[in-house]
Amino acid sequence: MKNINLDPNNLSRFRTLKLFEKPQRQLLKQIRTDRNYQIPKGYITWHELSAIAGIALSTCQLEYAKTDLSAFLHSHRMALWFCQDAPLYCISQELFQAFDNTDALHKPEVFAGWKPSLPTFLVALPSGVLRSPSGEIDYLCIHSSTDEHPEWESAHWKNIKVPVISGNGLTFDWSTTDKKETVWLSNTAVSSSGELIHNDNNSLGRNKIDQIDRVFLERVRNIVINILLSLEYSPEFISDVAEENLQVQPKGFGVPKQKNNSSSNIRHARWLGKNYQNKRENNNSRTHASPYTHWRRGHWRVIESGEGKRWKKSRRMWIQPVLVNG
Repeated sequence: MKNINLDPNNLSRFRTLKLFEKPQRQLLKQIRTDRNYQIPKGYITWHELSAIAGIALSTCQLEYAKTDLSAFLHSHRMALWFCQDAPLYCISQELFQAFDNTDALHKPEVFAGWKPSLPTFLVALPSGVLRSPSGEIDYLCIHSSTDEHPEWESAHWKNIKVPVISGNGLTFDWSTTDKKETVWLSNTAVSSSGELIHNDNNSLGRNKIDQIDRVFLERVRNIVINILLSLEYSPEFISDVAEENLQVQPKGFGVPKQKNNSSSNIRHARWLGKNYQNKRENNNSRTHASPYTHWRRGHWRVIESGEGKRWKKSRRMWIQPVLVNG
């Protein structure tokens, strides 16, 4: 890829993508001809997301790890997502709020025996729900690795081959770039007992991680765990996106004309929690109850199998959070 000169004091995704478009015109045309994601209003556009995928495909080779390891790892995961033709979910604002108020980090029994069914997927976030210490975040790329599926760690598309960089054991990671072009990522190993092992003191990029960053990383890790658990144990949250919810497709360079909507390049994002509504409770009439709006936080419960029960394996039940006086 040709070098793109960026001003470190004036970074923005808009500026980076503009600089990327001209030298990579042909690549972007190939991407947008090959895929045309139908994404609901209020989320990142496919025009923007496809350009992010283009940068990832251009910088997913091992040589880029020497320049910026964190940026390379994010490019690698985004390239896997694109090349594997993996799913794209759009989480609703209400379900995002509920997961943000559900504690999933410190219950190892919940992840005991966890076997991911999806290697890589992308979650688009509603506009404005998540900000990093440096800028807004509108998507998360989530990847799981396991020794049982080494094929999850590689992919290719046209003349681009994504290299294998897998570790050992069962892990999951998430990565993203905010709108100020800061790369955020975190990797978590899962022990046989379900214990979650991570290290937020490692600064893989050019900047040092401080306490504010660690708080943010833990918050997103908690949200990601809830997403992973919901995809495995609460499939009722997944639904199709209706035609009337879709964005108007942009016009301009690099956007191929579509002859019809039945073209094989059409991909449909899926809802995660489209019709979910947060539980609410009014305590104003109760003696000694707090009059303030607050969340009674949710958690996950493990229900073990046993004699007389209908299931043979342990199950996970989401005890949903409740918005009190909201």
